[in-house]
Amino acid sequence: MLVEPAGLALGEAPFDAANAAVADGVTWLIDNAAAYPALLQEIGAATHSICITQLAFDADCAAYLPDGSSVRLLDALVDAHRERNVRVAILLNESLLLDTATPLRRALKELRASTIEVRGVNHFPQLLHAKLLIVDGRVAFLVGSPFVNGYWDDSDHLPTDGRRPRGELGGRPLHDVTVRLDGQAAGELLRLFDEWWSELPASDDASTLVSPPTTDVADVAAEPSAIRIARTAPKNTLRHRPQGHTDILRAMKRGIERAERLIYLEHQYLSSRKIIQSLSNALERSPELEVIAVLNQNPDVTAYRVWQNDRLLESGLLDHPRVGLFTLWSASAGTDERPAVNQVFVHSKVIVADDVWATAGSANADGVSLHSYGSDFASRIGGRVFRNVRNFDVNIVIAADDPCSASWVNDLRAQLWREHLGGSLEDTYDIAPGWVNRWRARAQSNVEALNVWAHTAEVARHGSFVLPYSTSSRPSRQLEAMGVHGARDLDLRYSPGWLEVHCSPNWIRNMFA
Repeated sequence: MLVEPAGLALGEAPFDAANAAVADGVTWLIDNAAAYPALLQEIGAATHSICITQLAFDADCAAYLPDGSSVRLLDALVDAHRERNVRVAILLNESLLLDTATPLRRALKELRASTIEVRGVNHFPQLLHAKLLIVDGRVAFLVGSPFVNGYWDDSDHLPTDGRRPRGELGGRPLHDVTVRLDGQAAGELLRLFDEWWSELPASDDASTLVSPPTTDVADVAAEPSAIRIARTAPKNTLRHRPQGHTDILRAMKRGIERAERLIYLEHQYLSSRKIIQSLSNALERSPELEVIAVLNQNPDVTAYRVWQNDRLLESGLLDHPRVGLFTLWSASAGTDERPAVNQVFVHSKVIVADDVWATAGSANADGVSLHSYGSDFASRIGGRVFRNVRNFDVNIVIAADDPCSASWVNDLRAQLWREHLGGSLEDTYDIAPGWVNRWRARAQSNVEALNVWAHTAEVARHGSFVLPYSTSSRPSRQLEAMGVHGARDLDLRYSPGWLEVHCSPNWIRNMFA
């Protein structure tokens, strides 16, 4: 456990002093096999209201339980509404780019549950990207994934799983992080939901807040806290803040640039010039600082692969001696005596600094989640067309100021490292110097294991593991660039063709997920 570096801050409070919410508890739910049962449990305990914001909500989205059974999330909501008269309010996208509200209304009508309220957000080309589920104002989840079946997975991340359709992300295993908040932070998120519910819908329906008549946790006077709720919001969408919000960007920059010893980052995208610059600034300022980043080699949008690789190269992060870039893969016994391997799609959005500062939520490390989509474009035309285009996102930001909040940050990093590196949880708690080299050594040992496996057809690995990051365009070439000599002997379960690599035909559904 480290002492907080002087001046380490969490960024400007997103609303005003009243928004400095105190959280009674923070729980990290790693991967959706852990997150979905927790969601179902709280939906089943709801007594007044369930409030949801989502990028997408498919009516058939299933949560798989430890006993092997499954429950549709929509059915659980309908049961709460019918059996206990719980008000269910769902805010979804209803725009030219993405309309997920209309299909859900249709499904509710078929279930004779049209009294569940669904409102649509239409601020094309900007999207409602925040993924929240709030129960009675007492517990809230910053959900990692859209409610779509292709995003389900557990910590094994098997290369192929029948519970994970191939329609999303090429059937790749998915790694994600959901945050559960108990206490006043949940009440604060309910107030945020009320604001969006009344101001964002595409229709002219009369606004009705969904807050419980009395919610102690939401009404207690705020106190200084280790936790803030930060958000991104576009211009000209909120009455009381016409300039929108860019709080998440400010928090990320300040947390990164004041780190002294270790920055750990795992993100779906790393294309933001401002975040790349902050990482470079931190490395220059702190000669002992190490940076470890877990990234996707094949993001679900073609442009992001090019942007990410270009930024890493231009900034010098790609080959910086104190920067380790890694990616996630999984393996298991395949067919025809060939090992099955697959990329694991990183969908989490986590940054940890010095084990005393962290942020997690829905915001990617790209322009559209932080301040301006146009800033990601190299061309003047793209930069001008998409200038100031940004989505609605929500993160929590923790600046540890006591042993309890410090343990939240430390536990997050340690749990993630245990999944990626293997070994015991205790092995990952210490952040003494040298972790970049230890990650590199572990990644190289995994390369060697794949080489032995490919030639002997013996199962050397099972589950997910780290490999070195490669800028090559296709999985087979990435493995070869890492030093996997028998890449062609492996049963690659995700092997996109030229069109998918360079044109992303599924980008409409997955563009900002």
